[in-house]
Amino acid sequence: MILLAAYLLIPALIVFACQKLAWLDKAGVVVLSFGLGIAIAASVDLSAFFELATITAVQKDVSEISIALALPLLLFSIHVKTALTMAGDTLKGMGLALLSVMVVSIVGAIIFNDQVADVWQVAGMSVGAYTGGGPNMAAIKTAIDGKESIFITMVTYDILFSAMYLIFVMALGQKVFGLFLNKYQPKNSGEGDIDYAGMEHMADETAHGYKKLLSLKLAPQTLGSLLSSGIVVGLALFIASLVPETYKSTATIVGITSLGLAASFIPMVRRLANSFQLGMYLILVFCFTMGTMTDTGIFTNIDLGLASYISFILIGSFVLQALLCKLFKIDTDTFLITSSAAIMSVPFIPVIAGALKNREILLPGFAAAIIGYAVGNYLGIIVANISRALLGL
Repeated sequence: MILLAAYLLIPALIVFACQKLAWLDKAGVVVLSFGLGIAIAASVDLSAFFELATITAVQKDVSEISIALALPLLLFSIHVKTALTMAGDTLKGMGLALLSVMVVSIVGAIIFNDQVADVWQVAGMSVGAYTGGGPNMAAIKTAIDGKESIFITMVTYDILFSAMYLIFVMALGQKVFGLFLNKYQPKNSGEGDIDYAGMEHMADETAHGYKKLLSLKLAPQTLGSLLSSGIVVGLALFIASLVPETYKSTATIVGITSLGLAASFIPMVRRLANSFQLGMYLILVFCFTMGTMTDTGIFTNIDLGLASYISFILIGSFVLQALLCKLFKIDTDTFLITSSAAIMSVPFIPVIAGALKNREILLPGFAAAIIGYAVGNYLGIIVANISRALLGL
């Protein structure tokens, strides 16, 4: 019970610390949760306090249950119709971003087949990470029965390379790609307050966004969100039990994603307060737990093949999307916000929009990222199976 409580509550302490210390909050609660988990794995021998079998069982249960419950919670508050309506040209840019990640991942799987073990799994999980985000990558790992060791190493490299990508986009992206892509044309000259069109719950990327989870007034709705997510997961598991054993994992994740999206069309479910924030907190629990499972040897013995493949996907999909945007006459800001929506996901959209000094691109960016969340699991599973078939594995 003590170990379970630690995995569930330590992320809350991280959030609290970030709320008190602005400089700490800038690092991001997701990165800090994973980082603290890694630090514990490197410096604390948990087996000195708990039986190894207990540690392994708790880690496995917490990681699997937290991500399963988080997925529907993140999807419940999505305004799918609004996202599709508001996307406009951004929808085209996001489509090119998704296509680029898929194509480059498959090509990379063929190129790096001899250098990366189970490369088809890496291809599928990478597509999930770079079309939707970390939750999608974790879901795809479950769907394709991906190896835990590969996933944990991927998460570590992903955080490092994605941070480098973010710095480049914010510091140089607009200048570099503005040399050959069209300039963004403002839709209006107004400087009024931003209309988030019902998506304001996604606009706060700081630790302060979690404060609503402590509201007693909203507690019944928070509990309702959790129960609704539990129902979705339960139904998905029931449906998966009806299919052959080989497809159970895939059916479970597809079921959770599809039912979560379907529930977002029910007004009562979509209006439940704190579903997104609770889902994000469970992601923190997942990240912290996975961090404590990290083999810290991956820092001293870098897997050059895997690191190179992930770098190839990030850089290759970025460049390919830029070329396609040139072909389809998509402007610089739209290219950068859709690339960021795919690679960095929803919480970073306000950061990118701010760096681009373009308030108008914020909502379309949210819409693009939401679409990525919604389709990431499907695309990742498809790419994993295509890669596996092409490689004859």
